[in-house]
Amino acid sequence: MIRTEAVQLKCTNARAYKQKLTSGGAGITIITPHERAVFTINKRDGTCVPFGKVNDEVFTQEIVNEAIEATISLPYKRLGNVIKVHNSKKCDEGLVEDETDDKKTDIDVISSTEYIEFIAQYTDKKDKFSYLLMNKELIQFAARSSVVNKMISNKEEVETIVRYIVRSKAADLARNKGMDDDLLTAFIETLDSMSTRSAFKELRAFLRDKMSRKNKRGR
Repeated sequence: MIRTEAVQLKCTNARAYKQKLTSGGAGITIITPHERAVFTINKRDGTCVPFGKVNDEVFTQEIVNEAIEATISLPYKRLGNVIKVHNSKKCDEGLVEDETDDKKTDIDVISSTEYIEFIAQYTDKKDKFSYLLMNKELIQFAARSSVVNKMISNKEEVETIVRYIVRSKAADLARNKGMDDDLLTAFIETLDSMSTRSAFKELRAFLRDKMSRKNKRGR
């Protein structure tokens, strides 16, 4: 199963982790010793929406908010589920069947060398993935790349340029020739689903600004 490491919540006896859902996007799963709840993440505002039936008296907004904050920048790994343990005050790790498990995934992004090296490059000592550092390095790459400059001059779509930058950086870190289009698409979608917003927001803003300034000079 593709999910993040489970983290212990402070406001209650529960653990939370983020996972990829078969329905698309990311979900937050919260496990107590006796109950379990899954929430989908609204990419527009970062809020959580119940995925199926949820006990509101147990899974309060305070608990959900802490779960979001605790898992916000954790990278995906291939891990077993966290199971609820009855007659115990803790929640243990273990393998169980999960209706949200992403068994339908055709492209194994998580096991790819590109993903492993990319995550390692931008993960800090607390195992948090730094979108700030990632965007900073990608912007630096874009600023000095003659290929990117030419693509901007040719008025290529921002998303096309983003794909070129991400493919180039991932290939460099993995020391290979680069990803095919399908893996690249899945790679970007995976990084996006790890975040409560667009993973490459700052990079896209930089490219739009650079394109705007170049267009003004060309008039």
